Amino acid sequence: MQLERVLIVVEQKARQDGSQSDFDIRHIEGPLKSSEMVDNIDIFYYNDYTPNCDDALINYCLQSKPQAVLLSLQNIALGRERGAPTPDAVRKITHQLNIPTVMFWFDIHADPIAEVLECYLYSVTLNVILGADASSHKPLPLEGTNYIYTGATFDERLFNKPEGERDIPVGFLGSLHLNRTQWIAELEKFGISPYLAGGRHGVTNWRSPVPGWMSYEEYLGLMLRLKIALNFSLLQAPQYQPIVSSDRARVWQALSWLALQSKTWLSALAKNPVKLKYTIPVFKNTTAALLKKPRYMVRARVWEALWCRTFLLEEDNPVTSLYFEPFVDYVPFTTLKDLADKIRYYLENEEERNRIRMQGRATVEKYHNARIYWESLFETIGIPSATQYHHHPGEIWNKAYFDDWYLGHPYIESY
Repeated sequence: MQLERVLIVVEQKARQDGSQSDFDIRHIEGPLKSSEMVDNIDIFYYNDYTPNCDDALINYCLQSKPQAVLLSLQNIALGRERGAPTPDAVRKITHQLNIPTVMFWFDIHADPIAEVLECYLYSVTLNVILGADASSHKPLPLEGTNYIYTGATFDERLFNKPEGERDIPVGFLGSLHLNRTQWIAELEKFGISPYLAGGRHGVTNWRSPVPGWMSYEEYLGLMLRLKIALNFSLLQAPQYQPIVSSDRARVWQALSWLALQSKTWLSALAKNPVKLKYTIPVFKNTTAALLKKPRYMVRARVWEALWCRTFLLEEDNPVTSLYFEPFVDYVPFTTLKDLADKIRYYLENEEERNRIRMQGRATVEKYHNARIYWESLFETIGIPSATQYHHHPGEIWNKAYFDDWYLGHPYIESY
């Protein structure tokens, strides 16, 4: 497959300050160039055309006639809207100009982003949700219509560097928020002090973060120096001490049962408010915490570590296991003691560590390379593939749902 022209629509030019647009370009333009499937890649910065963005974008498509339009409007959901294309304008491009459109979404665990996705749901040919599955966000309407969940894709040219010295034993490269500082602080009680850097803070000490920003090149340079890269995948800070085991379903069932029993007990004893004057609020809060299901997604950090041939030790995450095999491509951890024990074990067992990290790199090269990703995507939106590709079991390119639900939906047939 070779396309003559593809248009990418994002908010603003990538700035050297860790902006969201830089992330968009990194996961769309770079991988597309890496695939070598498109002769010309145009970029439309919609905030340059405010307040007449809709007309400018439609005219741009009429003149350049791209074979596909790829959009990322993430900043709308993050409260930084600057004249983004409206759903109506995108719908006209899709259904009146007959140009396939794809909208990319990151961090879909945040409900505001899912709400914005709903506004554009039927305006585009396909919504692509990166690094997640349906359990990581609130339910979307008409599940299985025109949105799919896929892994992240990268510009592979950034990772084809010779391997240097791995002189940092263990580290976490990312922002310190949610429950991450708790993990880091508790690790120090076991005599383990991970190297900290990356994200929106160039930190070296979790107690006193130093404001700053690390370029992506510096970030990858540090990833290539780590013997063990940590990743914390829980998206919501726990309201209680987490109970984790290899049988996640069994634990969740037990917690739900306990919560329901607490509610029944409270209901029975509520007839005596004097005795329960100080007890009821405590049990109500406990019940609410137990019923609050944790949310997970696969951070881009997972793919970055594997592409860098870095051994990945990640908080047990049911979504990551959709894309990669535990103890083969990476190693999950559960409790704090489990994490400390595995750090020590794999630092001491270099041969086993090397086997797993090299297998992780082999998996992303085989199943998550840019060529396979973009061929899969373009075929899903109706651009036939000239070469045969194969799917990884974790890649959820659900074309059957797409054909049966979306293309036959009466709202779409009216165009």
